[in-house]
Amino acid sequence: MEDFSAISTFVRVVEAKSFAAAASQLGMTPSGVSRAVSRLESQLGARLLFRSTRSLRLTDDGASFHARCKEILADLAEATEALNFANSKPTGKLRVGISLSVGRAAVIPRLTEFEQRYPDIRLELSMSDSPADLNGEGLDCAIRVGELEDSSLIARKIGYLSNVVCASPEYLRKYGAPRSIEDLKSHRCINYVYPNGRPRQWQFDTPGGQMSVDIDAHMLINDGESVLQAVAAGLGITQVPRMLAACLLEKGMLERVMTDTHSTGKPVWIVYPQKKHLSARVQAFIEWVRELFDRTNQPGQCAVDAPKTPPKPAPRKALVEAA
Repeated sequence: MEDFSAISTFVRVVEAKSFAAAASQLGMTPSGVSRAVSRLESQLGARLLFRSTRSLRLTDDGASFHARCKEILADLAEATEALNFANSKPTGKLRVGISLSVGRAAVIPRLTEFEQRYPDIRLELSMSDSPADLNGEGLDCAIRVGELEDSSLIARKIGYLSNVVCASPEYLRKYGAPRSIEDLKSHRCINYVYPNGRPRQWQFDTPGGQMSVDIDAHMLINDGESVLQAVAAGLGITQVPRMLAACLLEKGMLERVMTDTHSTGKPVWIVYPQKKHLSARVQAFIEWVRELFDRTNQPGQCAVDAPKTPPKPAPRKALVEAA
């Protein structure tokens, strides 16, 4: 089969949920859209859609065909955009949604680097700890942490928020350092508490997989930046993403403890709407932020004090996950 235009039209009809809406989006007439889908059904020898004056729904064959076509068209768009990215200069406005903690600690301190690399991109950051509605807020993409639930978005994993356990030198002089998870019970722990009132569980990697630990905290705070300030003031021990604590660790205001333990932490994703092809500016941001997470998750790397001239971004990789 070579009629990719008919396949694309069929996918648009399913997503728009009507021939008229698809025709409007494609700049065609409803009858033209209907003929394209009928031609496709004839070529396949299978009915794809049940049509009526009031409703439109997929047949079983149509549902499985639509799923495969959607993947194929996404791959084709990905290949085209990758080629365009290699031969174009990213320009224009880019709107990105991002959480407050990741934005303040990891992204904003490095924006000078991003602007030097891509001077013609006008970046707008929408910062909130509530998940952004990309379509409703007109965002091009967003950085999200943890497991994803919204299946209407395309997602690319860009790294992990690996965790470290840390305390101030003053606290360690006064109380000593824990050497194991069990030792934490005898220490003054400071923990983040979510808006729903649930304290954060600390995560540790074990041979049997990731282990979640409930911490009997001496102090609970509902702001991640304030948790770090309290720990730096000598009030206790915490577990925090390495990226968020990088500068305090680098400057000696915090020290890592339990260094023989590891915590991969939560995955970090770039998400963007399925209906949008990736522009060169979105691709540029994805590559830059992936590189940023690689660097700032390394021991001793401080987002503010890192080299001003970073290496060039690595070649683009294929889409890794669907949300």
